[in-house]
Amino acid sequence: MHRPKHLFYSPENCVFSCFWALFTLLWVATATSSAQDSAWRAMSPGFSPQALLNHQDAMWAAGSGGKIAASVDRGETWKLKHSDLRDGLLLVLGFTTDKFGYAAGTGKRILLTEDGGETWSKVIEAPAAVWQAAFGDTLHGVVRTREALLSTADGGKSWNALSVLNDPGWQEKFPNTISMAAIDQLHMIIRVSEGQYSDGEFLWTGDGGATWNANYLPNGAGGNEVFSFDQAYWSMGGEVVGKDKPGGGGRIPMAVRSKDGINWEHLPVIYEACHWTGCGGCTSQGCFAGRSSFVPFSRILHDSANQSSATGPGALAIFPSHILSSQWAQSGNTLCVLTNRSVECAVMKPVEKLDTQDDLAEWINERFPPLRNSRPSMLGSTSIEPALKQGVRCIRCDLINLYISREAKTGPAELLLSFTIAEDGGVATVNVSGGIPRDVADKVRSSAQGWLFEPYAQDGKPKPVKVSIKGRVMIMNPDNH
Repeated sequence: MHRPKHLFYSPENCVFSCFWALFTLLWVATATSSAQDSAWRAMSPGFSPQALLNHQDAMWAAGSGGKIAASVDRGETWKLKHSDLRDGLLLVLGFTTDKFGYAAGTGKRILLTEDGGETWSKVIEAPAAVWQAAFGDTLHGVVRTREALLSTADGGKSWNALSVLNDPGWQEKFPNTISMAAIDQLHMIIRVSEGQYSDGEFLWTGDGGATWNANYLPNGAGGNEVFSFDQAYWSMGGEVVGKDKPGGGGRIPMAVRSKDGINWEHLPVIYEACHWTGCGGCTSQGCFAGRSSFVPFSRILHDSANQSSATGPGALAIFPSHILSSQWAQSGNTLCVLTNRSVECAVMKPVEKLDTQDDLAEWINERFPPLRNSRPSMLGSTSIEPALKQGVRCIRCDLINLYISREAKTGPAELLLSFTIAEDGGVATVNVSGGIPRDVADKVRSSAQGWLFEPYAQDGKPKPVKVSIKGRVMIMNPDNH
């Protein structure tokens, strides 16, 4: 297999202008403690999960070994609902109605349920491993694979690449697929963006995927995930206001809602909770406002009838500080968060008011690579996949090319990265050696521990596999650059 001369860094793909942005990013990541509070307890569903959500008063998880499980006692015990090695690592789990749901992953099989998750007997064959998906019913759905966004209107008998009528060049501008959702068999939507945290647009269909259109929302409106609730699309984000006033404008939190993808309603959200850090990880249950605060969905809007309640379902709440992700579930006063292939739960405490001014949340990176990953990001991050051995395929395995260190001279440095891919596709052990300083090795090791791979299989069964690759990164010492 051809391997590039400089796998991680080359002068032509890392410009000096990205230095200060990267320095700020690394400083924030270092300054933010990743230690998890002792009040959090591990609640294992019996396998390594990749998806976690609420449905019908139960917590649901899906992940390794093609397993799906549910808990009705706040994560204490889990009942296995599906298990099939042919389904590989399940990355997707969702419900469109009370009865209809879907799951998919690396096994190239889309599992469907029509009885609320009790059975997953109906299967649609996918053209490739499925990273993201949304289905309105057993016939109509859209999937994100490694290479493309595809839709079907006949239960997988045929798949068509998305062709957007009013934006034919959408993929070049917005290669990142943030999230997708379905309201019913006709209405589906996809949130795409230029970068991980940048603005983008919504791709939507109102005829079951026969035609697709794009809708751009200015000023960062709906800048995060899109989800369906109460027969409508929702997205939380922010908008810039007061740009024409003396001193410039500012960004305030907001929500957008649409029943068809065409017409969008602007809804100011609860300002005092989401003002300082913004609200993230939003689902139909609610949002996180910082690393230890929770805003239930019934309190998101200013005109909520439950806004004055401090103890009911609409109560604001706090929980022990934690690394957050968009994969979470709430049952009563118990909050469970999925990070690093582990479900951890803690008790939330209702409060009258949230103080999130200094509560900058620390988020685990769960984003998938762009549809075309040939161009490096502004921070010089690139995929290690070209250097992997035959048969090993990564789902997320990007590594930053440029590191800040006061322990070495500015310049390129060689490294040897050795790690084990576990049976569930996660990284079990990481060793970093070569001519790089200790602080950079620690950062590389931390990044690698969050990688995810398609489970390596022999004779149809997943097994651990050891990988060693060589590369070069750029070191920048701010004291002697």
